[in-house]
Amino acid sequence: MGDKAQVKIAGVYLYTHHGASGLIKDVQKALNKRIRWNDHEYLTRIIFDVMKEGNDDEECGFGIGTTQHSDIWRLIEITENNEVIVRDHDKLELCREFEDFLLLKLD
Repeated sequence: MGDKAQVKIAGVYLYTHHGASGLIKDVQKALNKRIRWNDHEYLTRIIFDVMKEGNDDEECGFGIGTTQHSDIWRLIEITENNEVIVRDHDKLELCREFEDFLLLKLD
């Protein structure tokens, strides 16, 4: 079954098969580096690096694509305006600018 989610940034979708539950914290960790916020090509790589930390040699579990999967339950979108939008089961859960998103305390 999995814990499926994606991060959408600059038209690219970063996929995790087992990491949806921790994906908000992963994105926070990547953004907390406070680098390349306005360079989404680099920011995409930084987020993906955090998503797959400790799983660099895994054959499956992560992917990069140009379309949204139909079976994910969480989608996190990074906008051109440096906002983070989180949708769970296609329902908007929150939308925050980067600085405000980093202040969120999550379990």
